[in-house]
Amino acid sequence: MQEELTYEQAMQKLEAMAQQMEQGEIGIDVMADSLKEAQKLMKYCHEKLYEAEKNCKSLLNVEEKA
Repeated sequence: MQEELTYEQAMQKLEAMAQQMEQGEIGIDVMADSLKEAQKLMKYCHEKLYEAEKNCKSLLNVEEKA
């Protein structure tokens, strides 16, 4: 990603893109680029969620051992 986004910012971008597509606000010529950007944003969100889940599990394991 060119800019470092928070998970929430990435999701907002995805939601806005989806809404524009649903309402026909994105032309066919722009659609391919938008879909590529959406794919990158989804991957980014997935990675953020995975990282958060891994951190939570790690914290829970530390608490159980204490």
